[in-house]
Amino acid sequence: MNELLFLILMPAVAGLVPLFIPRKGKIVAGIVALAASVWMLVNAVRIFGAGAKEYSVRLFTIGGELPFDFSLRLYQFNAFILLFIALFGVLVIFYSIGYMRGKDRSSIYYSFILWTLSAAAGAVLANNLLILLMFWEVLTVILFFLVNMGDEGHEIAAGKTFTMLGFTDAGMLLAIVIIWVTCGTLEISSLKIAATGFTGVLTFLLLFIGAIAKAGAMPFHSWIPAMAEPTPVPVIAFLPASLDKLLGIYLLARISLDIFSIRTGSGLSLMMMIVGAGTIIFAVLMALVQHNLKKLLSFHAVSQVGYMVLGVGSGIPVAIVGGLFHMLNNAIYKCGLFLGAGAVEFRTGTTDLEELGGLAKLMPVTFVTMAITAFSISGVPPFNGFVSKWLIYQGMLEGPGYNVIFLVVAVFGSALTLASFVKVLHSVFLGRRQEKFAGVREAGFAMQVPMIFLAILCIVFGVYARLPLEKFIIPSVAGTTGVSVEQMAVSTTSGYWNPVIATVLLFAGLVVGLIIYAFGKTKHVRIDENVWVGGNIMDNEEMRIPGTHFYKTVTDDLHPAWSALFRDGQEGALDIYNIWGRIGFNVVQVLRSLHNGILSTYLSWAIIGLGVLTFVLMFAL
Repeated sequence: MNELLFLILMPAVAGLVPLFIPRKGKIVAGIVALAASVWMLVNAVRIFGAGAKEYSVRLFTIGGELPFDFSLRLYQFNAFILLFIALFGVLVIFYSIGYMRGKDRSSIYYSFILWTLSAAAGAVLANNLLILLMFWEVLTVILFFLVNMGDEGHEIAAGKTFTMLGFTDAGMLLAIVIIWVTCGTLEISSLKIAATGFTGVLTFLLLFIGAIAKAGAMPFHSWIPAMAEPTPVPVIAFLPASLDKLLGIYLLARISLDIFSIRTGSGLSLMMMIVGAGTIIFAVLMALVQHNLKKLLSFHAVSQVGYMVLGVGSGIPVAIVGGLFHMLNNAIYKCGLFLGAGAVEFRTGTTDLEELGGLAKLMPVTFVTMAITAFSISGVPPFNGFVSKWLIYQGMLEGPGYNVIFLVVAVFGSALTLASFVKVLHSVFLGRRQEKFAGVREAGFAMQVPMIFLAILCIVFGVYARLPLEKFIIPSVAGTTGVSVEQMAVSTTSGYWNPVIATVLLFAGLVVGLIIYAFGKTKHVRIDENVWVGGNIMDNEEMRIPGTHFYKTVTDDLHPAWSALFRDGQEGALDIYNIWGRIGFNVVQVLRSLHNGILSTYLSWAIIGLGVLTFVLMFAL
């Protein structure tokens, strides 16, 4: 059997095994899933860098002119995507062994995760657009079932997720049919389509919408915050936060660079950059005012997609490299952030920022790993998020003059991201702790290992950024942009920051800060548990000030129009899902009023229809 096909089939078959394991053997189901994912990772590592591989079988031909092949293709770009899909699968399953302990239906959960790995591998390896869409749709269905395994409100979130992704996938299907009819093939490696004229632009837009909906860019993003609260944390960490970003941006890069070759400065390029910039700023503003940790992280997952769309959509080689590197970096630190949130929820039973606080001493590993991933997503050097954002900034400076606007938006988005995570770290780990959390302890070993590994990757891919850039990203982009690997490497590293010097300076600053803190602690300070306010003794809880209060200025104390915008955003007034829902409801109400069961009304409509038909036929003849 072909090894590419085997990479798809093996996790799918292994996913059947947990179904036959009794409920008492949940740990066995987890071990089986872990073994299958490790096997997939080992083979993904083995075939990475082994050169191009192809597999194709002719299934049928329509009218003797439209062939349809089940074709798979491995090359530099999808090889590294496949590698990290398998890596995230191993980490999430390992984490789930600790997180899902004692939970119902954990066996079917492991089956779904393995089937997700299988479908993701199929979508990445597919060289036929329709085969890619089939695997793409399988992922949507699996996500629907996984969301339905969540807490209260899961059915609404699952329905919204399936509806939004299903409609955008239907648009992709229409685009694929147009390509099949006009080009006579669905082989991605053989397609070169001009993004001009009505048909070309429509086809690109339909595929673009499908890609950004999966990745979670605005305005097709709202399914991610909707599913954040009720869905099990490993599911969010694996699918919306990691895997969907990899797949969505992978498809966006394929259609923008390979199939349509969008030029810098073109109308479609400008459109993509506007979508990216809008996603960055609006999503991070919504994240800034959230009080639920998982929902806050979900809006940041949306915001970070904006950087990727901005970089890839610009058509500038350095920015494209930055966008794809940010795709990888985001999957790393966003997965780590969600896993950290899951550890907090696992031990405290809540992710409400109003209730949390003071957990740093009780959960030091979770605190340190979340601090590293928070600095990474905020673009703080020397972590990986800074490098990919820096490349995007550099690309904006190389483009047309109006790109400076996008540069300002991107930098401002990073500043707001940092402000938001100052709130997160203070609200969860610093400040006063509620007495009910006094017995909280660190998450178990199985949950700690993936968080530590991802935090280390954030440091390594920041300090030694040349390693992932030259090994994974630059070879993937060089072939599609017509620039050689050597030229791309020179272009990417020109003006490149020195991570060694920056790291030394940051470490020196940290040491100085610790020394100052240590000297400050030598002075005796009297601590009193009782605080007197207006002659009354206030207890610990009454004096506890949640970290969320500082940001009430954003929603309550600014211009009323600004506050109204946040309120509408929170209530979903600008949600495209709700907008189309209201339109659909009004259309249904009109149709209901027409179908009232009165015979004379139906007869009138029949006569009007006959009159219109007669009028059309008279002019046609």
